[in-house]
Amino acid sequence: MRGISRITLAVIIIIVAIIAGVATLYMPYGGPSPSPSLSPSLSPTPSLSPTSTPSSTLSPSPKPVEKIKIALVFPLTGALATLGTEEANAAIMAIEMVNQKGGVNGIPIEYLLADITSDPAKAASEVERIILTYKPHLIIGTYSSALLLTTSEVAEKYGVPYMEVGAITEKATLRGYKYFFRPEIIGVDYGWASVQFIVEKVAPVLGKNSSEIRVAIIYEDGPYGTSVAAGNKVMVEKYGLQLVLMEAYSSKTTDLSSLILKLKAANPDIILATSYTSDTILFVRQAKELGLKVKVFIGHSAGWADMASWKALGADLAYFFNVGPSTCWYNYNALQPEVAAAVKEFINRWYNKSGYYPIVETMISFGHTYWALTDLLPRVIKKYGEPTPDNIMKAVWETDVPEGGTALIWGIKFSTPNKPEDTDIGKIIRANNPQLHVNQNIRTFPVVEQWTPDGKLVVVWPDKYAYQKPVIPFPPDHWFYKS
Repeated sequence: MRGISRITLAVIIIIVAIIAGVATLYMPYGGPSPSPSLSPSLSPTPSLSPTSTPSSTLSPSPKPVEKIKIALVFPLTGALATLGTEEANAAIMAIEMVNQKGGVNGIPIEYLLADITSDPAKAASEVERIILTYKPHLIIGTYSSALLLTTSEVAEKYGVPYMEVGAITEKATLRGYKYFFRPEIIGVDYGWASVQFIVEKVAPVLGKNSSEIRVAIIYEDGPYGTSVAAGNKVMVEKYGLQLVLMEAYSSKTTDLSSLILKLKAANPDIILATSYTSDTILFVRQAKELGLKVKVFIGHSAGWADMASWKALGADLAYFFNVGPSTCWYNYNALQPEVAAAVKEFINRWYNKSGYYPIVETMISFGHTYWALTDLLPRVIKKYGEPTPDNIMKAVWETDVPEGGTALIWGIKFSTPNKPEDTDIGKIIRANNPQLHVNQNIRTFPVVEQWTPDGKLVVVWPDKYAYQKPVIPFPPDHWFYKS
């Protein structure tokens, strides 16, 4: 300020103050108004890349949200509670593992566990209540196909993303819903695996051509059993096996003796069965009492993969096969190293807490939830900012995980509303009549497992994922052995 008189300086200050005061008369209170937005949920708050380092002269960039809210909706009471609880606990363990490592891009995960019972109507009401009161960013459920169809309808109505980790009815992804997505396999594709296994592995050991194999298909009459049985029938017809019986029954039944007598009369070499836990236990007990004999028995997940079935039946269940997603007993070398490490950590945690190793339902719930927390949601936050419904779904449609990139072995790529398509298996077995799924993982495939005499359900097919070779047929000292 040298060379400027005090009087001159004072005049300059007064003039500047007057100009500033006049300017404020024409500026709205609180500063400039933001540009209007017709869809606030599509205007994410930008966030720093996890690898970037903010300048020491700047305040840290605020988190898009303080916490990510997830609603876990599973049947914890009623007929479906056994495996519903299994899936719920596995999802919780996945959340705990991710939170202990810093959450989703530094954002902690909060969850609400809700019992949607085993009643579809009550389940829908409970999910609606959760949406209106808890306001989750994401819903994860459900285990049961019957429950899934009602609860996901409510979520779609309110525009809340809903990820199914366990239920397999193909009806769910044939409705064209925008906010429902499923990384899990569809039931009709189970039918491909069981019959393909018969053709590739069983028939040669039995010394028969496919056309000589006698097959019976039995299934609970809900959407789950109907879906799997339809896939069984398509593949049996495709390979020319003899279908000697196809029979549905209610999973709520307390007597399966009439079905078992029909099976004895039909005299199949192989039975393909789709059941929940209570009817699995009932069938095996009554089949043993009535002297049913077969060479090979193949179940399709749910009750045939449930540790509760093993606890109830013990060694009577040994050497039964199961088709479905993988248990924890498979070739870990088939996985990407970081995925294999996470799977091993989960298995150790689960065993230390529960006293038994993860079964199919445990693995699918953990695997899908862990993928969502370590791949899907981090991409949402990094690329789009806020975990809004539309941002989550955009990240779902951009997912591209190769085989070996998940705990379930398979990869993840979703069909989209703009490009409905069949699964990779469906493109083979339904080439002439494809199913047009929306938001379905098209890269899924089931494996075949077998119960060992010491209670492990181990992968035996395909060969590259096998923990050990299959035992075909039932050994001579097994109660089910047929000479």
